[in-house]
Amino acid sequence: MPRHPKSKPPSVLLVLPVHNEVSDVARIGSAIRAFLAKNRDTSVKVVDDGSDDGTADAFRRALRGIKNASVMALPQNGGKGRAVRLGLIGGRQDLWIFMDGDLAYDLSHVSPMVKALRHHDLVIGSRSMAPQPEGGLPSRRAFLGWGFNRLACYWLGFSFPDTQAGLKGFRRSVGQKLFSSQKLDDFAFDAELLYLARKMGFNVGQIPAQVCGLHTYKTSQVKLTLDTLRCLLDFLRIRFWSWTGQYRHL
Repeated sequence: MPRHPKSKPPSVLLVLPVHNEVSDVARIGSAIRAFLAKNRDTSVKVVDDGSDDGTADAFRRALRGIKNASVMALPQNGGKGRAVRLGLIGGRQDLWIFMDGDLAYDLSHVSPMVKALRHHDLVIGSRSMAPQPEGGLPSRRAFLGWGFNRLACYWLGFSFPDTQAGLKGFRRSVGQKLFSSQKLDDFAFDAELLYLARKMGFNVGQIPAQVCGLHTYKTSQVKLTLDTLRCLLDFLRIRFWSWTGQYRHL
């Protein structure tokens, strides 16, 4: 019987947005090196969102000599959404993935993400689908996170148990449409992407997302109450932009 050649695995662009992470560069860089040694079809791009502590230079040193790793340094801090968008747009790989640059989610999540993208246009990580480290989130953060997710689902008309996990993947053609339409630069950009995906008729899948046991929640960098209020205003902006026809492709 004739032997059918194996299909070529998809190429992957993995973007890691970071800001003032110089103290953690050694750990993150080591994890990237080990991951890329086993995943030749993946390219990693670290996007430094205007750090003032030498993060970009530290990553360049840590990743020196790795052909499929690069560092993009943005001159000013513009928000995680902007860093992700600038890191992904223009990527020629088959699949686009972004995850929190401090590796709150282990790089082992990339493989199930790639598999899920065989069947879905985009895939999001969901912490509700996986057991979390003992102790879990601080109660105040957990409550605000739950409230944010419920409000996002109510205002934007979708139903996902976790919209904010920093782990999402896209087929390139889908990512191009979403990120060329998306407007928000800060934390609510995840919810905006899901809103646009629903409006454009894309199929959204979910995979379990388990927070790394070593991860610590940086409440000093994320002012929870203030950012939640800002996100509520962003939900109103999303609906306004949609109602007034300011989104491309809709």
